[in-house]
Amino acid sequence: MFVMIDIHAHILPGLDDGPATMADALQMARMAVEDGIRTIIATPHCLNGIFNNYREGVMSACSEFNLILEKEHIPLEVLPGSEVHLGLEILDDLESDRLMTLNDTGRYFFLELPDQFIPRTLVGFIARLEKMNVTPIIAHPERNMAIQRNTTLLEDLISAGALSQITAGSLTGGFGTPALRCCLRIIELNLVHFMASDAHSPGMRPPVLSKAVDKLSALTGRTEAERMVLEGPMMVIEGREPGT
Repeated sequence: MFVMIDIHAHILPGLDDGPATMADALQMARMAVEDGIRTIIATPHCLNGIFNNYREGVMSACSEFNLILEKEHIPLEVLPGSEVHLGLEILDDLESDRLMTLNDTGRYFFLELPDQFIPRTLVGFIARLEKMNVTPIIAHPERNMAIQRNTTLLEDLISAGALSQITAGSLTGGFGTPALRCCLRIIELNLVHFMASDAHSPGMRPPVLSKAVDKLSALTGRTEAERMVLEGPMMVIEGREPGT
């Protein structure tokens, strides 16, 4: 079985709109392992107006969950991270070390955009982050309505220094036709760097990647598809520069 890394999943119980109970979180962990996933970056929501999961709390919850996984003999490693909604607080929270970057390297974090538009100031914001040696990974751009209408918007963000992550469920049709069409288009334009599950539950949005990897392989070739769920994620986990 091909081993994969899922860098975007809401699996820590009780922190956001992911699993409400430990039982559901453990079921998700077992599903991930069965699918071939051996490492997950837990990405609870932050700064989205409802949930504010900062570094200290995420680190603690992640450590506790890994102890339970070990006790339950589930061969899955869960690393700390977050999905941060776009806001001016990001810069201050990065400087004060409150923001939970992916695997706590200080190098990458998931940036969640508004659903319906792209702020005009976003390119400049990304440039400011780059001066801090921090790279935002645009979470599920194919589900943003503005990018669905005009993929040049995503190209501009990537040109400014951002990376992007598509959702496995978008590629398999789970988020509707507009998201699927946009997903196919940005893959064609080489605007995608990672694919992840964005899992939230064992039922509606499970932590599985293999079916989408097979579909991605038909579009990009198997080597590139596997890179998006293994080598690329490993670069993020280790905090390395793109291409190293």
